[in-house]
Amino acid sequence: MTRYRDATTPDYSHRFHAGNVGDVWKHCALVAVLRRVADASPSVAYVESHAGEGRYALGPTGEWTEGIGRLWAAPEAAADDAVGRYVGLCRRLGRGAARPQTYPGSPVFARAVLGPDAALTLWERDAGACTRLEAELRGDPHARVRHGDGLAALAGELRAAEERAAGVVALVDPSWTAKADWSAVPEAVIAAARASTRACIALWYPLKSLTRPNAMLARFDRAGVGATTIELVTTPLGARRPRLNGSGVLLVRPPAGALATLAAALPVIGARCATRASWSARIVADARRPVAH
Repeated sequence: MTRYRDATTPDYSHRFHAGNVGDVWKHCALVAVLRRVADASPSVAYVESHAGEGRYALGPTGEWTEGIGRLWAAPEAAADDAVGRYVGLCRRLGRGAARPQTYPGSPVFARAVLGPDAALTLWERDAGACTRLEAELRGDPHARVRHGDGLAALAGELRAAEERAAGVVALVDPSWTAKADWSAVPEAVIAAARASTRACIALWYPLKSLTRPNAMLARFDRAGVGATTIELVTTPLGARRPRLNGSGVLLVRPPAGALATLAAALPVIGARCATRASWSARIVADARRPVAH
């Protein structure tokens, strides 16, 4: 999840944000989607456009205290539901006792959920993060780490993945540090959705207001690409703060049952991670595709 930098975007390192409430919602959704696809498919290929380092050390304080720190010892974490399974994976894949000390990145979650035989193709544009990801996955014969622009490669990767696996899942998790991302990223996801025939694509995005997310949804609608978004806000959008107010996950071709599973996870995470007196959520369903329960 380390974001890339180029001529128009500032340097970004996800290590300062690892385990925050955005990661909680993103990875809870990712685990739920991957489990559904794996249960329905004899083989699964996973593609990630901005894969990051694979694992992050958590300091004594940080944004994680409003995210995984709120769920680490929660009674709900023992439940056999989406939140409980996610937290259980955090404990098994990370490190810590009274508090989390390391936090797994999405490639590590994907490998744990899909098992050792699933094909993982992991793109990362930052050279240092790419090197650390390679070290994290050293010895994994079915994981390919690619240094380069995973967003540009996404459509081709999904076409190739569909040729070798029954189920295909892609995670797109860019930096969102530049205003242009809100145009370029949706266009790349739309192109990838059109290039593939059955891949499930998950796109994570931050929430500070609804203006850009609404424009992004309208872009998908105009393109005729069905997408459903599930958003969780744990700090009111009107509150100005340096940290996230919330985040959303946009799903193209979600597996059956995934949306209902995630809808049930919203109040669990919302109640635990709210920074003020309340939390809120929004689900904008694709009218062309009924929600499967």
